[in-house]
Amino acid sequence: MMNAYKIFLFSVMALLMACSNEEDSLLSDAALEMKGIRATIDDEMQVTRAVPKLGDVIGRSAFTADDKIVFTSIKRAKNPLEAFTYSNIIYAYDGNSWERTEGNTPEKIYWTDGASYHTFIGYSIPSSTYHWETVTNSTGSNTYAGELGYGRTELDYTSGNEALMAEDLLVNYSDTTKAESDGLSTKIKFTHALSNVRVVVNIKNFAASSSAVDTQVGVSNMILYSQPCLFTWGANSKHLTVKDFSAQGTEHIKDLKLWCPKADGEGTAQSKTYTFYGLTTPQDDTFHAINGNDMSLTFSFTVTYPNAMNPSETVTKTYKGSFSKTVNFYSGKCTTLNISLNHKDEQMFMDVEYNDWNYVSTPDLGELCKKSTFMDINSNVTIHSDDDANVYDATWLYMDANGKLMDIYGNDGSSDYPFRISSASQLLSFAKEVNNGLDFEDKYVRLDADITMQASTAKTNVEDTTSTTKAVSWMGIGDATHPFNGTFLGGDRYINRLYGSPLFMNLGEKACIEQLQITTIGSISGGGALTETNAGVIGACKVVDDVTVAVGGGALVGTNSGIIYASYHTGTTPLVGTENGHTVGCYTANDIVSFDESHLKDLITRLNTALTTLYSTHTNLTQYKYVYATADYPIIQK
Repeated sequence: MMNAYKIFLFSVMALLMACSNEEDSLLSDAALEMKGIRATIDDEMQVTRAVPKLGDVIGRSAFTADDKIVFTSIKRAKNPLEAFTYSNIIYAYDGNSWERTEGNTPEKIYWTDGASYHTFIGYSIPSSTYHWETVTNSTGSNTYAGELGYGRTELDYTSGNEALMAEDLLVNYSDTTKAESDGLSTKIKFTHALSNVRVVVNIKNFAASSSAVDTQVGVSNMILYSQPCLFTWGANSKHLTVKDFSAQGTEHIKDLKLWCPKADGEGTAQSKTYTFYGLTTPQDDTFHAINGNDMSLTFSFTVTYPNAMNPSETVTKTYKGSFSKTVNFYSGKCTTLNISLNHKDEQMFMDVEYNDWNYVSTPDLGELCKKSTFMDINSNVTIHSDDDANVYDATWLYMDANGKLMDIYGNDGSSDYPFRISSASQLLSFAKEVNNGLDFEDKYVRLDADITMQASTAKTNVEDTTSTTKAVSWMGIGDATHPFNGTFLGGDRYINRLYGSPLFMNLGEKACIEQLQITTIGSISGGGALTETNAGVIGACKVVDDVTVAVGGGALVGTNSGIIYASYHTGTTPLVGTENGHTVGCYTANDIVSFDESHLKDLITRLNTALTTLYSTHTNLTQYKYVYATADYPIIQK
């Protein structure tokens, strides 16, 4: 009996070993027939507390009746068997389920078994007019080629989401697909193959004032220029590949017109954003390397608003720009381009974000970071006496119809409504105003943004005339015969990467500079980073890190005959070069011999005592004091 059992067991083991041989064909079993699929689009987003609502959805978010899927390959992922490898398998959707269509062979298809991973490669063409062709290469596998906007000279999606859906190609590549528990069907997830483009235009502070008629701003006609439109998709690839830009020919390079689903924008008055959408081909670092790194993304859009002088008329302006850094578009992903537009600020702030195809909706209506880069000391800016300096075209200041000096934000320079500087071009306009003789006596100017004078790659060798990244040498505000005599409120903001002349050349007896922070690169040609000479008041200002100034100069001021108080320098250069006035309650890093808490608090006590004495005799000064900060320099507070 035992011998019979051993013989039986041996026979079973031999049979199992024979069945495991990949050279043996497996019998078609009705239980292994693939009778159906369930296809979904893999960009679903669950609503959670963190994501209170779904993002704006463009393109295809679900399959609809008459959609078709072509599987270019279905096979076992590992050690595929020829008898169970299929191609050109087509399913059609009737609105409820997917069914095999006629004309495909074989009549039935099967899983090799119910446990192994299988590879599914397929695509879904969005419309019957879509241009799609098959190219068989030398290896016998197919490459599929398509073109966005086939037969058209531009990509125009302004008619709405239907135009986007008509070109929203879906692809599937999975080598981990298995039969579901019933053994008859499987679930296939498709992803978007093209790239989603989203442009958000923020017009915060565009209007001349909150009550002006030009708060009724409209943004439209967003165009991205020169998009490559030919692409390929390999039979064994997960992503599209755009064809070589240089080999396409100009007829396959098209301008992209974007769709704005909310033509009136989101938000109200001066707090509005406009969001535009479109599709383009994937263009990543590899693509840019092949076609040259100097390719920049250029764009334009139209802004309209009522004429302030005649509200029945409409003013229309076209704004143009380009992204200086390479912008990538990824297959199946969304690239968001943020553009912040201030009134007549040709140096728009721009940044780029990369997101999933679906994302949370339009970002917070608050202002984008308002840093700007000072690229050209010879920028074409206006001063108030120029003929073209008006409410529409002024860089910063203009004279209104009543002969009153105003900034483009509707401020008159009073203490309640100081002139605001929000960009590097406006800082340059400010310098040219003072150098032309406007001393700003009894006027207030407020820095309303950190200003970065030049890129971090800027070189300090001004003799290097061949370099495109050499540092920009600042001209200075005022001169020996044209002092600044107004009040400049820094707001604890930064002037970053100053180079060349001091920020101010001459501060007059009525000048006041408060709460300004400065960083420099290279050397300052004058006696101090803030000013060459000071006869006025400087309070709560800071120079960060080491600064190189002219011989005998100081980190903050070259020659002082006025009052400097509650200011400091985190480097080792003395704060003031030549002292003919009063410097009270100030320090440099050399005064801190240790970060020992007791030493720092003792220093703070001595500084604040000196300031208290100063305030008792100069009651008109803004009163600042030092406070202790753990492992940091003593810092200033009002």
